[in-house]
Amino acid sequence: MRFVRFLVKEFLLHGILFAIGGTVVLSALYLLSIGAPGETYLEAAKSFCLLLIGQRDLAAMGPGFTSGQIIVAGAKQTLPLALISLIFLIIIALVGSSYAVSSRYMSLTYGKKHSERMEKFLALILSVFAAVPLFVGFWLLYTWLGDAPKPMIALFTVLLGGLAWDATSFLKTDMLSQVNQTHAIVFSTLGRKLGRVFPWPGTYTGYIFQSSLPRFIPYLAGKVPAIIGSVTIAEIAFSFPGLGKNLIDALIETNTDLLITSVFVLLCINAVVSFLVKLILFILYPRVYERG
Repeated sequence: MRFVRFLVKEFLLHGILFAIGGTVVLSALYLLSIGAPGETYLEAAKSFCLLLIGQRDLAAMGPGFTSGQIIVAGAKQTLPLALISLIFLIIIALVGSSYAVSSRYMSLTYGKKHSERMEKFLALILSVFAAVPLFVGFWLLYTWLGDAPKPMIALFTVLLGGLAWDATSFLKTDMLSQVNQTHAIVFSTLGRKLGRVFPWPGTYTGYIFQSSLPRFIPYLAGKVPAIIGSVTIAEIAFSFPGLGKNLIDALIETNTDLLITSVFVLLCINAVVSFLVKLILFILYPRVYERG
């Protein structure tokens, strides 16, 4: 029954209904902003209903604007780029937090301050990346490399969007708060490896990370919309045939049908990534998920 409740809540309410309701609200706000007449709202509602039942074809609106092509663009471009960005975000947060915790341990136990100074310098580098506006950073990357590979674009997406700095700061703060707690002190006496670069299982930092994981996973779920938004900006900057370009084309051409379809697919991708993260939380920590 727990899993059934999870599916109803996350797949039906936070997934399907979120995508449908979000599309309706955002589309209505767009039509309101451009001062569309009343009949336009009815036409947009009809278009969205036809899209939901799979009978809407936008081919007449222009080349490459069919509903199927928009969905494929989201599946081929936006979704993989979002997942790769999420993976980079996790890796950077784990490495940064592991190094910070091990540096604090070395400083408290052996009085070695060098590692802490290096950790602060790395944190400064992340904050500098976060201070660079996304479009400026992407423009510089495009100027230097042209068509950069997707993994590099995903990496710069989380760095320039401030996501890597924020995630590292969150996890680092949580893990550092446990360094002086009894359970961490006791574990440090067992003679295990420190886990300086990465919190591997069985290491000191890995043990502390296990205690932080129930709080880190919900944090990641909350960051999914920011990841999707940053990925959309990356697609626009690098002229990818993804949802970002479709949204810009729809806004420029005042194409309501294209806008509705693109927004709906974008919200569906957001729901899919969020569902995957919450599914991991439910499998690993069902009680934490239910309390949340």
